[in-house]
Amino acid sequence: MRPFASLFLAFFLGACGYLPTSKLADAIFDEGVYVNVELNPADPQNSIFVADTLKEMIISKLGRKLALKHEADDIINVRMANLEFIPLVYDENGYVVSYKAKLNLSFHLVLKDGSEANFNTSGSYNFDISPNSIISDEARQRAIRSASSEAFDEFISAVAIRGYKNGAKHQ
Repeated sequence: MRPFASLFLAFFLGACGYLPTSKLADAIFDEGVYVNVELNPADPQNSIFVADTLKEMIISKLGRKLALKHEADDIINVRMANLEFIPLVYDENGYVVSYKAKLNLSFHLVLKDGSEANFNTSGSYNFDISPNSIISDEARQRAIRSASSEAFDEFISAVAIRGYKNGAKHQ
């Protein structure tokens, strides 16, 4: 029964035209990608967490290689537009016990063929803290990384949709 279910699922997804976002992105991005994350002077440490996460995503989710600017086929410029920690839940004494990290990123994409596009994305991450305490560095870093990953996923989806609509070749 299990092989039948797997075969059915594969046929169903293939028949309805499903393509993973990474496959659509393959048709848009070339092998070498340069990622430039502008450091926010007011918040350089968090900008570095965003930069590290985005570079990891280029490698792990897209399977692309990071390149130096002069060697890159495609360039992704990223600016951290806004990062905020929003209190979500208070305990009976009025202390915050749950936060939402909300991150807005602005992407400027320059492709090898010279075309350019701008995308604004956002990501968020909910997390708990102990009552009457501050957000630890570890919790802040985890929240920023998760929100960055979510914002990057939104960027890749937007790029893939735009590429698909513009007739990018895909397999």
